[in-house]
Amino acid sequence: MPFRPDVEKHQKLIEELVDIFRQQDYKLIGADGITGVPRVKKLHNDGYGDQENKSPDVYAYDEQRKRFIIGEAKTGDGDFETEHSLTEYNVFLDQFDTATGLQALLYVIVPSSKVPEFNMLITHYIHRDYWQSIVLVSSKKFVG
Repeated sequence: MPFRPDVEKHQKLIEELVDIFRQQDYKLIGADGITGVPRVKKLHNDGYGDQENKSPDVYAYDEQRKRFIIGEAKTGDGDFETEHSLTEYNVFLDQFDTATGLQALLYVIVPSSKVPEFNMLITHYIHRDYWQSIVLVSSKKFVG
């Protein structure tokens, strides 16, 4: 079955993630569809998947830890394992701050009922060395 994104659900997940970033006092650099915040620029792809640069849904900076924070929203409606998504995970986990050398943290927000499915995906597709750089967020607004 081809992936058909639920644009409204995806946007609500982005908004929820932006709220979480604001609560954490992360400095928002870019976010898709958020009033007053610029769109996110594409991040360089070093040769993963479809070879295309990718834009995360949210891009921020943690001043306290001196670390970039990348946010991605997934509805769980067929968008976890597409070639596009798998490339995104690799591109986003391959981002390092040139000043500090720290790897960016990747926050992925999914509906709460989809957390186990996403966890299985991560352990299957993502090398274990990167697991500590992934923060899985269970949506409080969407169950499924």
